[in-house]
Amino acid sequence: MKHTFWKTVFVLLLLGCHTAAAAAETYPARPVRVIVPFAAGGTFDLVARVVSQRLTELWGQQVVVDNRPGGATIIATETAAKASPNGYTIYLSPNALAANPALHKKLPYDATRDFAATVLIAEQPMALGTNPGFRANTVRELLDIAKARPGSLAYGTAGIGSGGHLAGEIFKAMAGIDITHVSYKGGNVAMMDVVSNQIPLVMTGLPNLLPLHRSGRIRILGITSARRSAVADQIPALAESVPGYEFKNWFGFVVPAGTPKPVIQKINADVNKALDTGDTRQKLTSQGFDVLGGTAEEFSRLILADTATFATVLRKAGIVAQ
Repeated sequence: MKHTFWKTVFVLLLLGCHTAAAAAETYPARPVRVIVPFAAGGTFDLVARVVSQRLTELWGQQVVVDNRPGGATIIATETAAKASPNGYTIYLSPNALAANPALHKKLPYDATRDFAATVLIAEQPMALGTNPGFRANTVRELLDIAKARPGSLAYGTAGIGSGGHLAGEIFKAMAGIDITHVSYKGGNVAMMDVVSNQIPLVMTGLPNLLPLHRSGRIRILGITSARRSAVADQIPALAESVPGYEFKNWFGFVVPAGTPKPVIQKINADVNKALDTGDTRQKLTSQGFDVLGGTAEEFSRLILADTATFATVLRKAGIVAQ
């Protein structure tokens, strides 16, 4: 009886492995959806469309970008978590995936349980921008104004838990200032309110702000990396005024937990290939992204490490759960 039972288990396992391998061999056999948690036109949308275009060429199947902004990235994350685990729904995750468990008491998904890390694509420093008519021309002048009039200034971001929000709140805590956070559905939406002088400040990805900075429509006061960026070395790092400050936002593909491992391996291999195909790397690097790639295991370790780090940093910064 026992012999028959274990023989049946072995056969089922063998069939499962064969089915997963067969799925990877034919994947993708139809269009693939890439969910983006921010509005079209922002840095996440840019990365999604550049990589999706390359994957469309490699796979011979359309890779469609699906923008799901709002809800502090929770709307998009929940949609991705509840999708069928077959590789046909991919989530372009920000590091809000690692930060949200510390920011929200209840989430409609479990970031650790419901997703499988697939590939880290890139990271970017955030940038603090202002309207050219704003009275602060430097970070030091901004700090002086903020300290003289606590709560009188506001900065916009792509939403609660976004890279801009995290970067801004940690900056505020380390600089000892009080600036009001205003949540938008995308960093590009917030920055246009700065251009029109509706709010004085925006914290969003450097690639978002560089074109407007170069055209004179926005002035970048500083970036959140520890050192100046090679593509904009005239812009100071915020750490030059607030020693020790550093923040970078990452972009990576995750898929619903239960997605066959061979499918995950194929997506990983093909994204790594896409990053080195044609002018993909140069296109992203020239706009301020650090192009990364790597294994699914490396990305998984990063998510776990950042989940622990953000929990500590947010607690010390006094950023309470919503």
